[in-house]
Amino acid sequence: MLDNIRSAFASIWGNKVRSLLTMLGVVIGVTSVTTLVAMGQGLKNDVASLVDGLGTNIVAVTAGKIDTSGGQQANPAAFISGDVLTRADVEGIRKLEGVASVAPLGLIPGSVKVGEKAAAPTIAGTDANFLETVDILTVKEGRMFAADDRSVALLSKGVAEQLFDQGTALNQQVTIGTATFTVIGITEEKSTSSVFGSQFGSLVVLPFADATALNKGKESINRIIVKAVNSEQVAPVKERVHTTMLALHNGEEDFSVLTQKDILSLFDQFLNLATALVSAIAAISLIVGGIGIMNIMLVTVTERTREIGLRKAVGATRGAILVQFLTEAIVVTLVGGLIGLGISMSIGAVVAAQTPLTPVFSIPVLATAFGISVVIGAVFGIWPALRAARKDPIEALRYE
Repeated sequence: MLDNIRSAFASIWGNKVRSLLTMLGVVIGVTSVTTLVAMGQGLKNDVASLVDGLGTNIVAVTAGKIDTSGGQQANPAAFISGDVLTRADVEGIRKLEGVASVAPLGLIPGSVKVGEKAAAPTIAGTDANFLETVDILTVKEGRMFAADDRSVALLSKGVAEQLFDQGTALNQQVTIGTATFTVIGITEEKSTSSVFGSQFGSLVVLPFADATALNKGKESINRIIVKAVNSEQVAPVKERVHTTMLALHNGEEDFSVLTQKDILSLFDQFLNLATALVSAIAAISLIVGGIGIMNIMLVTVTERTREIGLRKAVGATRGAILVQFLTEAIVVTLVGGLIGLGISMSIGAVVAAQTPLTPVFSIPVLATAFGISVVIGAVFGIWPALRAARKDPIEALRYE
């Protein structure tokens, strides 16, 4: 076997350009697949970190029925609907055992203006306990509004800097729609390392009553954020919230109650589907590369016909010839796979250095690259190897 491997490497080195072109399809395919899988795993880790940043005891209620088991597909438009969830839902959930706090979150379209300057942040209406419920923002300057505050606003640090340059935004006036609000607080995120960028870096928070007034008196709730008293209460609270919501909605399940695990499961389903689709496209490169290897190996068998005849004449068996040429095909694809893996890891290093995303090259990823290379070589090298093994030694020796 070692002699076969040495012979394979000698053949590759003796025909460097041809060998490189032969393994090019494998190089591209392995690079694509391993890079995609590594980035996907890094993205999963980043999402898990982002969701953990919300707090380990958070339950979210959203409009629309979402199947977290990977079966029925939900209507994406329902996820942003503000017509399904109501203030009665919020108050019903607030009374449940194991619930520490509840905050509605309603998104309002519009822009924020200060004189001639304007910004287009996310404008959200919520309750005074929003920051207590979602443990991802902190008030850098000023304070959070109280339950009875009206016509006040909290600006994220980015929005405040955009509208007021280097001056302080506290106690200044901003205009949203036709209403004027006093800035009483500046918020910033506790962590902004997400690959998705600053999730709350462009945000204006208003009392829910003010947001309703801006929305022409219509209460719009896109999410209800529920904080359980501790992580052990998350599952019981989810069940109680689900039961209460069903009762409040007359048995119609036009909502979903999601834990962090559910949210991560949904993301994994989406990312796995995307990975499978792109991997299928990358597999075309592997198939093309395999066909190229088979063609070159067939040419090689023809070129080495006399060598095959000599080996058989001195006692080489069909099995020995088969193993020799099959080994050469596998070595070619394995070298191509290692080159592809090296390129993939180089791409990963550049991505990690230039972006917040850190690709994860785990043992399964490395094993996959190795396995793909071996399989491609074995599958597409078997026919040329059989052709070589079946050659008649007398005819092979006569070949010119």
